[in-house]
Amino acid sequence: MKYKGLVGVLVIFVLCLSGCSKPYNMAQTETGENAYGSTDATYSSAGYDSPYGTGGYGNHNARASVGDFYQDPSYGVNVVGGPTSEAKDRVIYFSYDSAQLDSRSIAVITEHARYLRDHPDTRVVLEGHTDERGSREYNIGLGERRAYSVKRIFEQQGVAQTQMRVLSYGEERPALWCSNESCYARNRRVVIIY
Repeated sequence: MKYKGLVGVLVIFVLCLSGCSKPYNMAQTETGENAYGSTDATYSSAGYDSPYGTGGYGNHNARASVGDFYQDPSYGVNVVGGPTSEAKDRVIYFSYDSAQLDSRSIAVITEHARYLRDHPDTRVVLEGHTDERGSREYNIGLGERRAYSVKRIFEQQGVAQTQMRVLSYGEERPALWCSNESCYARNRRVVIIY
């Protein structure tokens, strides 16, 4: 009987200690390799900050912050094709749990592809995003599938693979911070960053 109390105290003590441990970082292993089997040095030698990215090419910062940055008056300034072109849009939206592109999105991507073909030194980053529903891992994968579906259209239109880079942020960088369907719809997107 005396041992049961001692074992119980020991179990509680071990549980308390395990709660203080440092969480395991799935993105970085002890050898310095990330989940994709490459070290951060691989990405920096290729001119990228990390496998997950910290922004795009050029000065445009398309990272979302509190509020809806798409409503920013400077958003869309100096965009390919001018204000009447399909390419004025740099955000492609998706349905729930889908990486399927609609006809309007394909028209927008086609305009961007035309510009990229005409300017082979220009590079883009395709950032895939999701809403907050689903696990972090699932959303990273879904954001990546969305970005790759945009990339496939670029490739079909003759854009060189070296001009494109795909990143997925999953649910980590929402355009809007709220939990309703209209917000979710704005967060399910791929942002084309020049």
